[in-house]
Amino acid sequence: RPSSVDKPAPPERVLSTRLEEALDPETARLSGTALHALLQHLGKVERARWPAVLPRALETLLPEFPDRHAALAARALSIVSRPELAFLFGPHSRAEVPFLVSALRRGEPVSLSGRIDRVVVDDSGVLVIDYKSDATVPGRVADVPGNYRTQLGLYALVAGQLFPGRPVRAAILWTELESLMNLPHELLAEARADFTLR
Repeated sequence: RPSSVDKPAPPERVLSTRLEEALDPETARLSGTALHALLQHLGKVERARWPAVLPRALETLLPEFPDRHAALAARALSIVSRPELAFLFGPHSRAEVPFLVSALRRGEPVSLSGRIDRVVVDDSGVLVIDYKSDATVPGRVADVPGNYRTQLGLYALVAGQLFPGRPVRAAILWTELESLMNLPHELLAEARADFTLR
């Protein structure tokens, strides 16, 4: 999986981040999954219905931890309501884009599988987005953790195959800051240098 390429992790832990690890593991895992699900589906619901839909959705997504509902609802609502992020959730976007491709890593055959949190396809090309909920957000692109760079680099590589002929960019949506960080093409290319698609 691109999210754990150098340190394989069981699927249920892939969404964990430093912020989530401050909670107990089960609360952290389920909270992360719930926030991802809200960001995935809210764009399909009429804006006027969001206040009514969010509590009901969290009762289904996170019934064991009702004390987390208000904070998660507020975070999701704030993110999808930000004007500068509106294009991420608009008609040109797709949520949870799955993939399974054959590749080589340093010449050895591997399979890459995963789900890209968000993909925007418009006249400018393709933008792949991954959500990260770290409590401490790097101030510079150069300080983005290496495993995140590799993950986004591989997502961009795969997106180039899914949408041939279109320029591909990649970015991280830091949910704590509710801001988008674009990663330069050169950084992505360096991070995925060990991989080629077959």
